[in-house]
Amino acid sequence: MWRYVGGVAVLALLVGGSAQGARLAAPANTSLPTISGTPRAGETLTAASGAWSGSSPISFAYRWQRCNKNGNGCNNISANNQTYTLQKGDAGRRMRVSVTASNSDGSANAVSAPTAVIVAGLKPENTSLPTVSGTAKAGSTLTATAGAWTNNPTSFDYQWRRCDTGGHNCNGVGPRKNTYALSGSDVGATIRIRVTARNQFGDEQAQSAQTAVVAAAGPLPVNTALPVIGGVARNGQLLVANTGSWANSPNHYDYQWQRCDGAGNNCGGFGANSSSQRLSSSEVGRRIRVTVSARNQFGTSKATSAPTGVVAGAGPASIGVDQVSLPNQLVITGVQFVPRRLHSRQAFVGRFRVSDARGNLVRGAVVYAIGVPYGWVRAAPEVVTGNNGWATIQFFPTRLMPLHKAALVFFVRARKPGERLLSGVSTRRLVQVGIG
Repeated sequence: MWRYVGGVAVLALLVGGSAQGARLAAPANTSLPTISGTPRAGETLTAASGAWSGSSPISFAYRWQRCNKNGNGCNNISANNQTYTLQKGDAGRRMRVSVTASNSDGSANAVSAPTAVIVAGLKPENTSLPTVSGTAKAGSTLTATAGAWTNNPTSFDYQWRRCDTGGHNCNGVGPRKNTYALSGSDVGATIRIRVTARNQFGDEQAQSAQTAVVAAAGPLPVNTALPVIGGVARNGQLLVANTGSWANSPNHYDYQWQRCDGAGNNCGGFGANSSSQRLSSSEVGRRIRVTVSARNQFGTSKATSAPTGVVAGAGPASIGVDQVSLPNQLVITGVQFVPRRLHSRQAFVGRFRVSDARGNLVRGAVVYAIGVPYGWVRAAPEVVTGNNGWATIQFFPTRLMPLHKAALVFFVRARKPGERLLSGVSTRRLVQVGIG
């Protein structure tokens, strides 16, 4: 009996020990961890622990690894969650996940197969245009929405734009936020919002449709008489714009000078915002207009002048005789007699133009002329040239001057005051006028 009982006890101990041994086992991997998700920067990967044997319960720890494009040379990164969002720097690499399984009897590690090569992330893409709401009238406030975007934008930037009535030729205006207060400067224009969406992979823009034409809060200036341009249409001359006449009390005027073709069309802006504009060689052969913008508290209206005549080239420049010094010299370049031929002993006029050797008209030169033969005309005093380089001398014939066909010769001299009569920059010339 006791021998039977003892055998049963030993058998029970052996069976119990065997069962205990089966329960006390460290984790062992039976199926590798796996990774799911799209291998693109910006997407999220999810790790599955794989299959494990061993004593329960088993806990799992995750460590993500970045590898080269072949899936080798892997290094742990600071990501230890079951999920991992791919970064911009992961593009062109592969990812693995290392899983550590632990229980009360020990731990073990298994590493997944590598993912496919990670491709670059996608920048935002617009799927529904931004919109603008509000009343298109000066004094009202417009509000913008960003529209709809894919690829998870992280920020939006707003740029309000003032455009022509067709929504073209736009320029940025207003604060960089999603609201914009319309002012008198917007009257007659349309408004768009341009939204820039950004994420870590880049940015993309989308623009709303244009608003209706912005109306004024009150009556705009109305032109009742076109602007007028005064001055000589010649290279080097100064043109001056008159604003014209306006109703509804403008309180400010702006000017845009326009250079047009020879017919006064195909104009393009030039010059400064000024009521005057000096012409240059770029305007020669063209016609000039000016557009005046009249502004009051409700907005701005414009009116454009008729074109000038065709701009002529500049005549010779005018300089003072004090600016002429050797080796430059004075030159008598023009001679006129009035009348052109003498038929009586009445007084007549001689006009003499003085330039320098470079072609500049000279003002302030002293001109002297004496008739030959002597005694045919009375001696005349010296005369100073004016701004146009001309000196005018009146001559009085004597009774000795014949009236039959002959020639009255004049010795003409131009000099610089203070210099000797026949030296320095002075010049001399013989001219004649016919008689009879």
